[in-house]
Amino acid sequence: MNQNAAEPVATTETLAEVPEHVLRGLPEEVRLFPSAVDKTRIGVWATKPILKGKKFGPFVGDKKKRSQVKNNVYMWEVYYPNLGWMCIDATDPEKGNWLRYVNWACSGEEQNLFPLEINRAIYYKTLKPIAPGEELLVWYNGEDNPEIAAAIEEERASARSKRSSPKSRKVKQKVSGSSEEWEVTALHLLPWSLLGEDVHGGVSGNSCSPPSAWVPSW
Repeated sequence: MNQNAAEPVATTETLAEVPEHVLRGLPEEVRLFPSAVDKTRIGVWATKPILKGKKFGPFVGDKKKRSQVKNNVYMWEVYYPNLGWMCIDATDPEKGNWLRYVNWACSGEEQNLFPLEINRAIYYKTLKPIAPGEELLVWYNGEDNPEIAAAIEEERASARSKRSSPKSRKVKQKVSGSSEEWEVTALHLLPWSLLGEDVHGGVSGNSCSPPSAWVPSW
């Protein structure tokens, strides 16, 4: 990254700018209010207790090539066998859902969500109980974190159980050539510099900027 490059100008999000479809899609446990970790952004706050292990998603956005992404604050990257690496970009609020407004934790102590990929879709899962009045904050840890590794294995076990259920076997018998596979992976960091792209995220000031880019850990 060019250290002499001009810093991106921070624009302040407002609740009035949140699209109606985002508000309608909010789970009953959360609401949108100004973020505590980044004064320029809206955040997602718990209004009711949220149990550990609660899963939200999938993350919604435009599917783009890396070269089309101009900002990595509101995006994830997913590998599709037929398309290669594609970015799920929710920079435009009209293209995303409420998960777009979940901000990055500034520390491991603040983190209460972690991301995981299930069948090429990104979900957020609670790492610990979240009390009313707490902001939902995500960060990547990968399976090096024992709690996240256990949660990932739990998802894999659930996927295996669904795959082997009598109902699933009947569906597969009816669909000729069906090869439904459940893939569950953690996510970790891959710098944009390794991708050969000149894309910068985050904003100036004391905000918690996101990692540069995200890929699943195979």
